[in-house]
Amino acid sequence: MIETNKVVQADCLKLMQDIPEGSIDLVITDPPYLMNYRSNRRVVKQKFNHIENDTNEQFIKDYIRMCYKVLKQDSAFYCFCSWHKIDFFKQEVEKYFNLKNIIVWNKNNHGSGDLKGSYAPKHEFILFAHKGRALHKQKRIPDVIDCVKINSDKLTHPTEKPTELLKIFVLNNSDEGQLIFDGCAGTGSLALVCKELGRNFICSDINEEYVEIANSRLSETAPVVTLASPILSENIIRAKSQSNPSDLTPETSSQSLRGV
Repeated sequence: MIETNKVVQADCLKLMQDIPEGSIDLVITDPPYLMNYRSNRRVVKQKFNHIENDTNEQFIKDYIRMCYKVLKQDSAFYCFCSWHKIDFFKQEVEKYFNLKNIIVWNKNNHGSGDLKGSYAPKHEFILFAHKGRALHKQKRIPDVIDCVKINSDKLTHPTEKPTELLKIFVLNNSDEGQLIFDGCAGTGSLALVCKELGRNFICSDINEEYVEIANSRLSETAPVVTLASPILSENIIRAKSQSNPSDLTPETSSQSLRGV
């Protein structure tokens, strides 16, 4: 059983095996960048540990493939990455998806890196792709987005993304009550946005500490609109009926998602 509308601790590849094919309305994900990253910006507070799977290319290959499998036709896929490995990420995404943009997130605050031998980095990339064709629901904006990154002393995760940036993507490619997925949810920034905007979500992270923080943050966030749970149930039923009609049961609900 897969719980919705909370962040669960799980190996996302195992979790995704239980998600019916074609049942997710939107994927927005921030997987490891394959950089063996550890921020050195935190001085007062204890530094974060290295990120799980941050040198594992096979994990990224399997994860992108599984994202395509669980995503509905004519839906969107957003994947954060860095210039360091963008060639690898781009090639893996294009094996399955129709890549539409490499969005540049201008963080308006540069990182450190090689202080004497490189230009100061102040951007990250988001690969925006379609499974089929996913039309925007908001006004078209440029593919360079200015959004201030979170100050290092306020981070709850080493690669935490600002909710204001995630809201752009959620609003542009989903409707209220639809189902959004992120298998590398960290401390739950996407989950917070989904709750606030009335979207259902399946979010997981392998790190127990980050999952606890995520659910604590969720408990302190009130939804702006009520979740439309019947839509979630309808998604699950439709996905099951396409795979195996005999799997349908009256137990299907907005709070659980059973694999086929």
